[in-house]
Amino acid sequence: MKAIIVTGGDIDLSSLADYIEKNKDNIIISVDAAIKNLEKINVLPDIMVGDFDTLDDDERLEKYASLDVEIVKHDPVKDFSDSELAVDRAVEAGIKDIAVFGAMGKRFDHAFANVLILQKYKKLGVDITVYDKYNKIYVKSNHFTLEKDKLWGKYISFFSLECKSFMKKLSGVKYPIENRMIDSIATPSLYISNEMNGDRLEAVFGGDLLVVESRD
Repeated sequence: MKAIIVTGGDIDLSSLADYIEKNKDNIIISVDAAIKNLEKINVLPDIMVGDFDTLDDDERLEKYASLDVEIVKHDPVKDFSDSELAVDRAVEAGIKDIAVFGAMGKRFDHAFANVLILQKYKKLGVDITVYDKYNKIYVKSNHFTLEKDKLWGKYISFFSLECKSFMKKLSGVKYPIENRMIDSIATPSLYISNEMNGDRLEAVFGGDLLVVESRD
């Protein structure tokens, strides 16, 4: 089983609705005021998580509780963001594959924290993918392949989450790599905006890489 977490950032509702339609058996978790976006596309969540300070609507919470939606309410004074608490709730249910929508909103602090969450849970064996209209963001470890027809957009970029990562091979792209270091301090933008020029990308490397598939 997988989970779809909808947070309070900017969301392309058509992309969200399409993803939910194609993944009907997934658990849907609404974070704080994100329920307003789910209402716009007539989607009932399974779980609502947050301190609900931005929602501030007890009647709405009571309504969803009466519809058998699980309400997980946290104190506003806490050590974790609502998004991270939503991921924790999914992991508690034994879910290891999570899609997140709305994580890249106006607040950079929240967006950056959400990116760091990807690495935290990757080390715990949980795969999280963040989607917005222009980007698909995830963490990969050691080796992966990607088919061109599954690419989110035209571009693919790589960033080391451990300061330095050794890329043994990156093939199937316009700018291949062989036995080079991805160094987030010395050359932070060197490996952005690559493009696939074959049917299949293959990457062999050490450590954790943040991968961004993007389109204009």
